[in-house]
Amino acid sequence: MEKTTNTREQWLRERKGGLGGTDVASIICASAEKDMKVGSFGKSLFALWSNKMRNEIEEQSDNPAMKRGRVMEKYVSELYAENRPGIEVKECGLVWHKDTKHIFGTPDRIIVGGDTTWGLEIKTRRSREGWGESGTVLVPLDVEVQCRVYMEVTDIPYWDVAVLIGMDDYREYRIERDEELGQQILKTSLAWWDKHVAGNVPPSPDGSDMAKKALSSMHPRVKVEDLRAPTGSEIENHNRLLEVRRTIKALTDEKNEIENKIRAAIGDDAGIKGIASWKQNKSSMRFDQKKFEQDHPDLYKSYLSKREGSRVFRVLGAKS
Repeated sequence: MEKTTNTREQWLRERKGGLGGTDVASIICASAEKDMKVGSFGKSLFALWSNKMRNEIEEQSDNPAMKRGRVMEKYVSELYAENRPGIEVKECGLVWHKDTKHIFGTPDRIIVGGDTTWGLEIKTRRSREGWGESGTVLVPLDVEVQCRVYMEVTDIPYWDVAVLIGMDDYREYRIERDEELGQQILKTSLAWWDKHVAGNVPPSPDGSDMAKKALSSMHPRVKVEDLRAPTGSEIENHNRLLEVRRTIKALTDEKNEIENKIRAAIGDDAGIKGIASWKQNKSSMRFDQKKFEQDHPDLYKSYLSKREGSRVFRVLGAKS
């Protein structure tokens, strides 16, 4: 097992050369039935393809869930080691599969106990969805796939999962290696790589914000100003979009009407048990930009900076 130790930028760039455990999990989960994906995190395959194809290094925007995971990872690792005196807990970098090109893993920890070596995946979650009782093998599908990829990459016989749900619900699971299943997972993901990345065939864009962001990054500026004639499939998509928008508007109007009827029923009360509440939010302070500009025009101008315009998507032929 050969691991790489690089800077953050080098690590991100190296990931573009193949599929990691979470990438493979996204590919497998994309074709799984809905009831098999309970508790799993979906990733846009279009955004995944875009990231692998482009040279730019994209730092994933930090969010509370990611920050919580980073901060709590060490704590969960310590909880795991607490009941296993004598084990050695090693951090692990990016590891490439020694025989299979374009497959790598980024295990959270490698555990050494006596003559045995195994892996540890650390998770923090707010929801129990997809997680079975501690001591079982019932983990969300994306977590299982991720661990199975790591077992194939590292040639390790089993992988433990330690998860902290909320603040106090700590659970552990063990996933035994199944080489036949592991190889099938790698085969499926490599077929995706060969078709979409090596073959430069983009997956169909999905409706996620990640896909939208990827498209904006790929096509930031207009290069041809004239509007071209549509293809047959584009006309079909346009007609379907108009139909969907009309349906959404009708449902939104109905929703608003029902909400207003409930507001009228609540009146001056705080709400209706089991139905809805209608309470005042906490007051807040707001900056009056217009007044500041009027009172201090020179100071206001000194703080202005130019922001490049972005492309705006407008549907033509839509009736309000």
